[in-house]
Amino acid sequence: MKHTLVFALVLFLATLSVEAQNLGNIQRGQRGYSPQAKPTEAGEPEKPDVNQLSIEKATLYKEMLGIDVFQKEVLRTYLKDYYTARVDVDYNPELKFEDKQKLINAEQKKFEKALKEVFSDDQVEQILLEEQFGNRAKKKKKEDKKKKKKKKSKKEKG
Repeated sequence: MKHTLVFALVLFLATLSVEAQNLGNIQRGQRGYSPQAKPTEAGEPEKPDVNQLSIEKATLYKEMLGIDVFQKEVLRTYLKDYYTARVDVDYNPELKFEDKQKLINAEQKKFEKALKEVFSDDQVEQILLEEQFGNRAKKKKKEDKKKKKKKKSKKEKG
């Protein structure tokens, strides 16, 4: 009997202490509190894949300029070399902005000279404009989406 009474008393006191600690529940003053996010190191930006980029651009130029398969492969090779040089310059933290600009301009001149060996002046100009200002493919996709939306809205009205 004494043991049962002592056991019940210990069990009762243990339950009170666990409830007093309020384990597993949000405390009254803690509601809505979220700890600040820990800052993460940014590290180096990820370099683009020059192989993939050169393949995509060569395919775009093939459609845009109507060139044959041989010219496409030559262009892809030139683009790969050009992009490799550009990435090396762009992601070099030791170079200052002015130095990067000089190196990039030199690479553009090499690229243009290589293109003139295979392509006509008009084609070279279109490629260089696209490389400099870009986004023609993205604009074309947006225009196509707009046309589709217009067609759908006309069908719904009519």
